[in-house]
Formats: sequence, structure tokens, C-alpha cells
Amino acid sequence: MRDDYDRDREERRARRRMRRREDGYDTYRPVSTLGVVSFVGGLLALIVSLIPCFGVVAIPAALVALFLAVLSLIVARQSGQATGYPVAATAVSGSSLIISLLWFAMLGTVFSEKRAVSHRPAPQVEGRPVPVPVPVPARKVQPEQKAPAEQKPPVDPKAADEAFEKKLLEDIAKDRIKEIIRNGPGIAVSATNLEDEFDTNPVAADVQYKDKVLAVSGKVVRVVRDEPRGLYALELATGNATKTVSCEFVAKTKDALASCKRGDEVKVRGLCAGRVNEFVKLTDCVIAK
Repeated sequence: MRDDYDRDREERRARRRMRRREDGYDTYRPVSTLGVVSFVGGLLALIVSLIPCFGVVAIPAALVALFLAVLSLIVARQSGQATGYPVAATAVSGSSLIISLLWFAMLGTVFSEKRAVSHRPAPQVEGRPVPVPVPVPARKVQPEQKAPAEQKPPVDPKAADEAFEKKLLEDIAKDRIKEIIRNGPGIAVSATNLEDEFDTNPVAADVQYKDKVLAVSGKVVRVVRDEPRGLYALELATGNATKTVSCEFVAKTKDALASCKRGDEVKVRGLCAGRVNEFVKLTDCVIAK
């Protein structure tokens, strides 16, 4: 019984081999070399076409691979070669070509939209076109050129001598006034009388006292420091609560003010400047002994 089963199996195998020979399956079919080349080229083109945006460059390679794949398929069928590689090459090359064309179409759409935006007409408001600002190229900053120095007019020797003499006389007068202020005598007057005369007739008081050295006596009201100008003011009472005689001291002569107290009777020598800001003022003052 075992032998009958084995014979039947061998017969079935023999019949299958006969059918395969009749159908041509057992015959050897050589591989298409052109199909292998086109398959490799199509595979490389497919890999490149999958790169975003850069896949456009795979279009020429895909076209060449597709042409070789179709050619290898035709040659394989006519020469009895195996058609596996030509068919695979056709599929791979066609896929890479389609993907590359899609990238090309997408990039073309993007560039066309940009071109349309750049050539879009200017918007209109109430029928009038609105000007589109045009970028102005940056200008090179030229180095500043110094203006030519102004030519000084020729100095007149006579005018220069006169100006020098005038300045010399002014300095001598100032030195003389400072000497008189330091050593006296000066026009003696009380702070009360001085204020009354300027209040009664300021014109006559200016003629009599202004720009002259005075020796003013009176009681100390207070000592004020004028920091912006670096001066110190000793105010003398005049009998009027709202008016005082202001005596200005410079930094060199301020030490004498340290011993002055409110109500002390003092005598101050200085150059009368007249009424300034409603107060009679003396400048370059010193405490007279």
C-alpha cells in the first residue's frame, strides 16, 4: 500500500513537469542587462526626486531611465529575455518622473504668485492711485568739509593802541577803587539814610552815590551765601522791614563775616551799584575798622 502511494506521487510530479515544459517555464531566460541599468538609474532618480524642492533636478535622469526601461522591455520581449528588471525599471523611473514633475509644478506656482504680487497695480482710493513707496538707495555720507577759516581783517595799529590804553586805564581805575575800598576813606553814610535817599529821589541818589566808594554803617540783619556766583551778602537794616542794603563780599574777604551776628553795628566799605532788584547794593565790600 505504501508502494502504491509513492508511485502515484511520482506520477503526479512527472505530469506537473510535463505541463511546465509545455508551458515553457523550465526554459532558461537570460536577464536583460539594459533592464538592470535602467532599473539602477530609475532607482537613483527616485531617491533624488524624494528630496524636498531639490527633486526637480531628477527630471532628466528619470526621463533617461524611463526611456531605457521601455527600450529594455521591448528588446527583452523580442529576444526572449526575462522582463522582470525592465518592468521594475519602468515602474521606478515613471514614479521618479511623476514626483519630480510635482515638485516642478509646485515651485512654478510659488514663483508665479511672487511675480504677480510684484507686478500688482497700485491700489486706488477714490479713483486716484496711491503711490507705492520706492526704496531709495542709501547715499554715501560724505566727510564733513571744514569751512575755510574766516580771514581776520587787518588790525589797525592806532585802534589797537587806543584799545590797549583804554583797557589799561580801566584796570588802573579798578585797582584804585579796590585800594580805596580797602584803605578808605569812602563817603560815609548810614544804611537808613542811603535807603531813604534812593527811595525819595533815585536819580539824585545815583548821581551822588553810584559807582563811588561808600562807607555804610548799620545793624546786621543776616548773612546770605549766593552759591551760583560764589558770593556772600551782608544785609544791613534800613528801618524798613522789607528793604535792606545788600553788601556783597567775594571769597577772599568772606572770613570777616564769620564774627558778624544779628544786631551788631558794623561799617562796610564797598562800591555802590545803585538800586538793583529793589535793593541798594554795594560790591567788592570789606569790613571797615
